[in-house]
Amino acid sequence: MDIDSNPKYRRINQDIAEGRFYDSLQHVLSASKRAIISKKYYEAFDVLRHFAGVYIGVKEYAQSLELMKEYINIAKQGSISLTTEHVEQINTFFNAVTTALSVEEPSGPLTKEKIVEGALAIMEDALELIPDKTLYKTLGQYYINERDLAVAQRYLVHTQDVEAIYDMLEKWCSHVEEHERGFIYLRCILIQLALGDSTSAKCLLLMLNLDFESGEGVPLPIQLAHILTEICEEPDFQLFKVTCKVYKTIIEADPNFIRLILAIRQRIFPGHNDPTDPFNINASPSPMEGNPFAALLGPFMQNFGPIS
Repeated sequence: MDIDSNPKYRRINQDIAEGRFYDSLQHVLSASKRAIISKKYYEAFDVLRHFAGVYIGVKEYAQSLELMKEYINIAKQGSISLTTEHVEQINTFFNAVTTALSVEEPSGPLTKEKIVEGALAIMEDALELIPDKTLYKTLGQYYINERDLAVAQRYLVHTQDVEAIYDMLEKWCSHVEEHERGFIYLRCILIQLALGDSTSAKCLLLMLNLDFESGEGVPLPIQLAHILTEICEEPDFQLFKVTCKVYKTIIEADPNFIRLILAIRQRIFPGHNDPTDPFNINASPSPMEGNPFAALLGPFMQNFGPIS
């Protein structure tokens, strides 16, 4: 639908051209509501996303955010399922906002931080409706650009894009000491395994080009990641239990590792209760105090926040 040349939207286009942004916003919302009443859901989406883009072009971010919030609200009503086309529209909106803000500071009532916060909230709402890898990758790349690699990882692990994950981890490793790098890869692989994605975990390990057969030169955290990946592909509870005992000090270096080990255990050995397992299903994270590996972890490896 060519909205720019459609007579139905001539007044809206004229209002925007003449700077009557509030009036134009109300007309856009009314047009989308009329489309919904007529069960023309795709027309409603098209009108909202089109004018959201127009408002970004004239730096009226508040109106743009309002329209995309309405876009998401319509999707939440469940009358229509979001498709890859809708995902692309939401993705395009987010990229347009962040690109525009990277070029010029906003001059309206909203600060740059508030605008980004609103755009991120729309992306999160969209992910709840349709957990598409494109949205995860866009958010991951956004946080890489913001140098928040821990948050970037939380999104990228859902993409199964091993090359993108590897590049992010290598960038992260460039900011830490040599002895911390194995822990960075370990945490990412533990998250992948907890999510049930042993294939991506295995691919990531292969990209490290290490000799896992002999184990020579393989850092202890990477050894643990490799063994757990193999166990997830061919579950063996005794081997899992022995591995947790042998690498207990590594696992206890960060309480996040313990939580992830418990999540992996629950996924591949559901309901399996063994009091001799050092990380039994009801185990509580052991204190890090006195752990030699915990003492090695610098600020880039601490305070990760949520696991998923």
